[in-house]
Amino acid sequence: MKFRLHVVLFIFAILIAPPVLARAVTAVINYEDVPIISASGKSLQASDVEQAIITGAGINQWTISRSENGELIATLVVRDKHTIAVNIPYTADKYSILYRSSDNMKYDVKYGVPSIHPFYNKWVSALKSSIDRELLRR
Repeated sequence: MKFRLHVVLFIFAILIAPPVLARAVTAVINYEDVPIISASGKSLQASDVEQAIITGAGINQWTISRSENGELIATLVVRDKHTIAVNIPYTADKYSILYRSSDNMKYDVKYGVPSIHPFYNKWVSALKSSIDRELLRR
């Protein structure tokens, strides 16, 4: 009888574990000082970089605003349930994508390491890819 109970519990654990693990948190990935690369190899102006960031963000439904210090802030709202925001400081030579805030994304700092739902990193990586593609068009 106990053996059957253990088998049933084991099978139940195997069936339940993948969805639970899929929602586990992961370390926040920030992209710092990403070099600006243009297709022509020419240096770009800061205004060209800004336009590439704005266009790249729009491709993935991010909205752009500006902070008090002139940095861009990109915000993504997913299914009216999850919201993430990143700071995007930039120059003519480099840009960064840095965690700013989030809602309903399990953000926490444990032992000095910020962690968040893994979809955050997926969405921010897609943003970076879109920005990089737009920079290559310049």
